[in-house]
Amino acid sequence: MEDLGRDYLILVFLASLGVIQIAVAHAGLTKLLFLKRTPLAYALGLTFIVAGFTWFFWDGPRHIPDTAGGLDGNDQGWRFAVSALAAVSFTVLTTSALNHRAGHRPPTTPNGLESLRDHTYIESLPTGLRSLWEERPPWMRR
Repeated sequence: MEDLGRDYLILVFLASLGVIQIAVAHAGLTKLLFLKRTPLAYALGLTFIVAGFTWFFWDGPRHIPDTAGGLDGNDQGWRFAVSALAAVSFTVLTTSALNHRAGHRPPTTPNGLESLRDHTYIESLPTGLRSLWEERPPWMRR
């Protein structure tokens, strides 16, 4: 069962990476892309998804009920959440390192996800946190 659980973690991680790459390529958030060209990012995302499912189903069918040694719903749930969170974390950290420019910084852009068109996640984080702090609800202020 641990092999099935490990393979499920890999499936979800790779498929999540692929979905994230396709979504950010479609949205034009260029600083979250592993590859700079949008068509290549679509292809890479699709490759991640296909690779994940190929990895998972390579040895044969995996639709085993939990009563016969498969993963139960709770086990699948926490493994999915951990793998998807790992894929998001991996994406923002890796793309921040890949797309980091030591020299020229473009002017600040809108807050939120739109800032990821011109800045990496690590570059946008202080501005986003400052904005959240300034716009906090009145009951949180002294």
